[in-house]
Amino acid sequence: MRYYKLFVDGTNSFFTYLDKDDKFNIGDRVVVNFRNQEKGAFVIQKEQEQKFDFKVLEIKRKLENELSFSENYIELLIWISNYYMCNFSQVISTAIPKELKIHYNETYSLLVSSYKNLDLSNEEKEILDYFYSKESVNKETLRKKIDLETLKKYIKEELLIIDKNKKVSFNFEKYFSMEKKKVLENIYKYFLSKKKIPKKTLEEKFEKKTINKLINKKILFLEKNIYEKDNYKITEDLNKKISTDIVLNKEQEKIVKNIEISFNKYFLIKGVTGSGKTEIYIRLIKNALIKNKGSIFLVPEISLTPQMKNRFRKEFGDEIAVLHSNISDSEKKKEWIYIEKGYKKIVLGARSAIFAPVKNLEYIIIDEEHENTYKQDTNPRYNAKYVAIKKAMLENSKVIFGSATPDIESYFLGKNKKFQLEILNKRFNDSNLPEVEIVDMKAEENNFFSKKLLQNIRETLLRKEQIIILLNRKGYSTMIQCKDCGHIEECDHCSIKLSYYESTQKLKCNYCGKEIKFTGKCSKCGSHNLYYGGKGTEQIEEKLKEYFDVSIIRVDSETTKEKNFYEKAYFDFLNKKYDIMIGTQMIAKGLHFPDVTLVGVINADLILNFPDFRASEKTFQLITQVAGRAGRENKKGKVIIQTYQPENYIMENIKNSDYDSFYKKEIEMRELLEYPPFSKTINIGFSSTDEKILEEVINSFYKLIKRDYVEIFPPNKSLVYKVKDRYRKNIFIKGKKEKINYFKKEISRILENFDKKNCRIVIDVDPINLI
Repeated sequence: MRYYKLFVDGTNSFFTYLDKDDKFNIGDRVVVNFRNQEKGAFVIQKEQEQKFDFKVLEIKRKLENELSFSENYIELLIWISNYYMCNFSQVISTAIPKELKIHYNETYSLLVSSYKNLDLSNEEKEILDYFYSKESVNKETLRKKIDLETLKKYIKEELLIIDKNKKVSFNFEKYFSMEKKKVLENIYKYFLSKKKIPKKTLEEKFEKKTINKLINKKILFLEKNIYEKDNYKITEDLNKKISTDIVLNKEQEKIVKNIEISFNKYFLIKGVTGSGKTEIYIRLIKNALIKNKGSIFLVPEISLTPQMKNRFRKEFGDEIAVLHSNISDSEKKKEWIYIEKGYKKIVLGARSAIFAPVKNLEYIIIDEEHENTYKQDTNPRYNAKYVAIKKAMLENSKVIFGSATPDIESYFLGKNKKFQLEILNKRFNDSNLPEVEIVDMKAEENNFFSKKLLQNIRETLLRKEQIIILLNRKGYSTMIQCKDCGHIEECDHCSIKLSYYESTQKLKCNYCGKEIKFTGKCSKCGSHNLYYGGKGTEQIEEKLKEYFDVSIIRVDSETTKEKNFYEKAYFDFLNKKYDIMIGTQMIAKGLHFPDVTLVGVINADLILNFPDFRASEKTFQLITQVAGRAGRENKKGKVIIQTYQPENYIMENIKNSDYDSFYKKEIEMRELLEYPPFSKTINIGFSSTDEKILEEVINSFYKLIKRDYVEIFPPNKSLVYKVKDRYRKNIFIKGKKEKINYFKKEISRILENFDKKNCRIVIDVDPINLI
């Protein structure tokens, strides 16, 4: 006999079940009886304990047609749940595609015992119980069951009908048509010829309130029974191929060899933009594939997927599976089946592709590893970079981080030999880095485009070359203020100004999504005399069209909502359908356009002014990355950076492509203030629709968690205090790794009995976004 710890679908806990033959493995999908219903479950652990003070139920069976997962895979999910302090159910929900989860047949049944809950006489209950499961009975048999007086009464009322063969049947239709039974009449009649009715069928036939009433009275019962789907129908022939090898330069060849022969598990490739990191990744993946080993290749943005997909398809044919949030559930399911069965050994995707169950995993490659998008901002708030490290530990594989502007913490680990650091100092094919020019906007009359930028745009267009313009702010303007009464249009549900989107003629809150039709006048006094403050990508596009009669494409989160937009936009710009691409930070990440020779950065100070200890780092990374889009082939590239803080040391470091000087200054500041990598951090967010309750709860919690072995900052308001009618405050904690790990256990213990009073509490371990 073996006891097992199981995670039961739809719960937030683990439960103990047994099997007499000990035939299940960790990761198996099984069926159990849970609260009188069939439920699917994962086998999480084999229990050592043999004595329990409760009755332990048996596992019913294994789900043969459902994916099972390896013991390592389950261990990874448990680690995520523990490390990021979230429910295991949240981890499962994120890790495994929706279509691969267990499916249920839901049916309603009418309980015979439900008659006992109705206002009926004992004789009525007896008759109904007796006839519900029988169409008719022999008259003599019935006389033995029911007394003669009751029989005569029901025959007289025409509720009992005797046919010529002396068979007696009950007239349910007449019985339920009597006035006091009217509410139940139709449903009972509907169930006479059916013992179980599909949930959807009954809910289409009758009002939900009537069904709910009968459920509450325990007359109707909703049953869920698992049915298995054949998940493994693979009908397509895959075009598996390995293309002719690309030629690497000496620097690249050396790095490939260093990684392949090294006993280290973690590597950081720091290579200037355009240095050919992708060629290194492809060679490593190719060499692994020849040995029948798999790889996961992560990109930070879906916008990069079309470019990489196109490149990988040329190299590996259909050997690759593509996973990201813009593909349908059925497409994800199909790709997962190919991966799990070993038909595809290379996975390309965004953050969640880290969960793909690649067989014989050799490499996890994280491109543009500095990007914040590898951290999820909803539960489970995991960072794909850290998950990759843990996964490699469990799978005995290697993780390769790559960037021109590595995360400060990653570079620190490289410098201190926790990661094996590999450097690429030159661009591929010896092309030059772009010339960078800093423009002081305080001296410019036009607050959109400096004279220098306009002049360079004109010259670039005359050469029939392309241009990228970065402004990390979408919409037309970030605020509208009345010049007559001073009123500013704000969101009713959030403490934020409404942004104006000219393309849709709407005012929109970028936090709760509320939209209002823009009338062109002040909502308070009706004046048309308005000030449009804070320029966005729409306004930049409009202003550019006033100067140049050329084709322009705008790429931001508003334009990219349409499926396949990224792919179309990428290939249209690559094929020179457009002369200029304007966009937010999503266009700064790893895109390769051979004919882009000019990059313009509008308002380079946007992120720099945020109250965040990573503000300088984010600014340096963003501008350096977008600058790297220029002059990537044999054409000379130029970058114009418009700023109101040209004297800031960051601008000088960007101009000189001097990451190491920037890193040195940044790491000194981090060490002085004890910020990561010299500490670990946690942000505990509190929110409530009631400010008084929020204040009471957060202050109470702050007193309970106060410890002297970690630094705990007093409660403070979020940068955006109210979002979706909820007021928000935070408690920020930092401390040494060992102390923080112990403190997390303290937090969990305190939360078990803490009275939240309708206050929402969110724990973010290793937070990136502190807004």
